[in-house]
Amino acid sequence: MSLLGRASRRQFLLTLSGCVAGMVSPAHSHAFASADVATLPASQVQAFMAVCNTLAGTAISNTPLARQYLAVLVEHLEPSQIHALLALAKLPAGTEGAASLRKPLREVVEFALQLWMSGMVGNDRVLAYVEAPVWSTLPFTKPPGVCGGAFGYWANAPI
Repeated sequence: MSLLGRASRRQFLLTLSGCVAGMVSPAHSHAFASADVATLPASQVQAFMAVCNTLAGTAISNTPLARQYLAVLVEHLEPSQIHALLALAKLPAGTEGAASLRKPLREVVEFALQLWMSGMVGNDRVLAYVEAPVWSTLPFTKPPGVCGGAFGYWANAPI
């Protein structure tokens, strides 16, 4: 799926399902993983938001939610992987996408973007649902369980 173009629903679902495989890896235990969400440096949270917004094509500015997402990455990734991900924020504009596709960083980026877009960690942990960027990125759908409008709203083309 192109990071720059609009994805079809089928392309998005296929890509998202591919990312789920990376989500089921067991958590790594290391000293950095025990960090409290509130103690994560603001500079790391800002770099994480910048990288994810750039790579996903979003403009999310929810710092508390980004801090929670980064805490999940701290739980599941090695410190070197997190530093490599955050280093993408220091690259010249327009080069982040190509750099993110190189191994072994590609798997880290896929894990981070799946979390960023869906707000879910695997199948058992939800950090964001309605606020997840996936719903604002896909104009043809809405979160299940969220009312779309008055009776018959589905007859109108999506906005």
